[in-house]
Amino acid sequence: MFKAKNTPPETKAATLIPPDTRSSATPGTPASSARPSLSVIGGHTQVEGDINSDEDLTVEGRVSGIITCKQHTVTLGANGYINGDVFAHTLHISGEVTGNLVAHHRATIHKGAQVSGTIVAPCLVLEDGSVFHGSIDMDPDNEVLKNAFADASGSMTKTSPKATVEKRSTTSANVAEHDSTEAKAND
Repeated sequence: MFKAKNTPPETKAATLIPPDTRSSATPGTPASSARPSLSVIGGHTQVEGDINSDEDLTVEGRVSGIITCKQHTVTLGANGYINGDVFAHTLHISGEVTGNLVAHHRATIHKGAQVSGTIVAPCLVLEDGSVFHGSIDMDPDNEVLKNAFADASGSMTKTSPKATVEKRSTTSANVAEHDSTEAKAND
């Protein structure tokens, strides 16, 4: 063991433990107040199962399951992949999604993204260069939004966005059938 000569113990301890420079918080202030909390699923990580998060979530890897992040933002990186439904306050999608996206506030599908499924959000941005296959519902009074974001506790109800969209499709077909019947009656 190496021992420094003529060095007081206090100085030795101070030189061995560098100050924490990762936080921009002022002394006496918790680091969590300096910046929002964020979880990251790295590019070399694969998750199979549901994720419930009470902080912003960035997915750079692969997720198979339901992601629930109702009061925060879910960001899918350009190389990320999600196979399942996502419930979030705000969505930023740059990678590939096979599943339903439900955003309480806004969903943005960025250039290069590939989405296959249903998007339910009162505000939707589809950038040029994004690819989307599926259906969109931007009704702010949509039952899926009401059910998914009704309770403040963050627990998810088991209403499927796809089932609601199929119900809407049936309703649309009935309206079209009614309209064509009405048109024939007027002839």
